[in-house]
Amino acid sequence: MIALKFRLFMVMFFCSVVFIETAFSQVVIKVVDQNNAPLPDAVIEYVLPQTVINKSSDDRVYEMDQINKQFSPHVLVVPINSQVSFPNKDDIRHHVYSFSLAKTFELKLYAGKPKSPVRFDQKGLVVMGCNIHDAMVGYIYVSDKDNAYLSDVNGEVLLTQPLALNTQLKIWHPNSTIGLTKHTLLTVDQNMIDNNEIVIVISVNAPPPRDSFEELAFHEH
Repeated sequence: MIALKFRLFMVMFFCSVVFIETAFSQVVIKVVDQNNAPLPDAVIEYVLPQTVINKSSDDRVYEMDQINKQFSPHVLVVPINSQVSFPNKDDIRHHVYSFSLAKTFELKLYAGKPKSPVRFDQKGLVVMGCNIHDAMVGYIYVSDKDNAYLSDVNGEVLLTQPLALNTQLKIWHPNSTIGLTKHTLLTVDQNMIDNNEIVIVISVNAPPPRDSFEELAFHEH
């Protein structure tokens, strides 16, 4: 009888462990603003030990387009050491540049596709502008993690890596009220997860008016 109870206990324990390990394998994070509106272009990263940091990327060339005098996508997330091409799909020329600490570069006045992509070999935020069209601004978020995610137009992210309790996440958004270079940090607990979904609220400002790209870049530092 004792042996039977022990076996039943072990079966129940094993099932519980399996449930815990698999319960959070398909978590959807929904990012909203202070008015509960979906918030696209939020970057979400796991805060992990140094041992899991990815030091290299594959041979993929990412693209940051220029369409209708806008950078597309508005926010691009790439692994460290990635190459990014900047095709100009407008019928006018652009002059793309950045003097961010993570990457300073310049693509002088051009149409079509530049001859060579730009390599981003330092982690961090790269803010870009156009020397001809001051209203153009875009962001490249260079991550040294294997698991950086970007929220879609519905403010949603499907985490492809299992999410355990007590995992730390950091969230960045270009319009966050805490500042362009700051992250929101949170630790996942059971109360946050409802039907395999986590809702994260990020307070944002309306994009500030500016007269020049230099003004925006000044606020980055």
